[in-house]
Amino acid sequence: MSRELANALKAYAIDVLGFDLVGIAPTAPSAGAGRLRDWVERGCHAGMGYIVDTLEVRCDPGLFLPGARSAVCVAMGYHDSPEPAELAARGDRVVVARYARRSDYHKVLKRRLVRLGCFLRAAAPGARWRVGVDEHPVLERDLAQLAGLGWIGKNTCLINRHRGSELLLGELITDRELPADRPESNHCGTCVACVDACPTRALAPPWRLDSRRCISYLTIEHRDQLPEGLKTSIGAHLFGCDISQAVCPWNRGAPDLPAQPLRSRPHLSGLRVGDLQRLDAEGWDALTAGSPLRRLSFIRFLRNLSVVAGNLGRSGDLDDQA
Repeated sequence: MSRELANALKAYAIDVLGFDLVGIAPTAPSAGAGRLRDWVERGCHAGMGYIVDTLEVRCDPGLFLPGARSAVCVAMGYHDSPEPAELAARGDRVVVARYARRSDYHKVLKRRLVRLGCFLRAAAPGARWRVGVDEHPVLERDLAQLAGLGWIGKNTCLINRHRGSELLLGELITDRELPADRPESNHCGTCVACVDACPTRALAPPWRLDSRRCISYLTIEHRDQLPEGLKTSIGAHLFGCDISQAVCPWNRGAPDLPAQPLRSRPHLSGLRVGDLQRLDAEGWDALTAGSPLRRLSFIRFLRNLSVVAGNLGRSGDLDDQA
């Protein structure tokens, strides 16, 4: 029954719900738990205190869902054609992380995972389950690697040989024991393109991201003023950073087929300092409605915009509006 149930869940996830990848992993504490503890002890979590607060849950899925036995891991790709602005801005154009230029993926994935959970319960009455996406205390990349969806690369992203690393991950944790898939092995080899390309050296050494130096952390999560020594390296990045993915060889052949809810919103792909500096709080809310950009408060948006404008030689434009 468990094998039939696993196959039925996979088919439903792909054929009905539209996920691009699916696999099953055991939920026993893995080596990823030890790596996370070491990462926190080194202070690499920076100001993300919520990671410390939920550390034990992250390390043991049985605390996320009592009696957890298996994780049905899924992924949706959002790769589309790269643009020159990924590595360098043109004129006063700012850079927004590619995942944030579309609908909020949390809602997209959660809705589909809930449907997968309902399918599980219908097929196996009494089955208990809980949904996880990246806002939940789950080691999603480790589970995804154990489920065979890809491997964790030197840039700390999950990389799939056919779909690259521009993947959004989700999990259905259940108390039903399902046959696990074969874990994926590492295929980064000797490549260090992502390590060399990071302007703030946040990936030195490889496989350990130092959030204190990470452009994505600094422009999204960081609550205080941006560090003086890193402002220039932030360049034109208003929200997030794709540099380590843009240079990854595994993304060159990724299919340009994001699912309909994850297709890029054109008005978020060509934002410019000259337009952004005219926005008030209401305008920022309207611009970012329904997208991951809403995670950035208006105050932090102004902070980031000031740094970006200075890096692009557009500080005078902001001063004129002050």
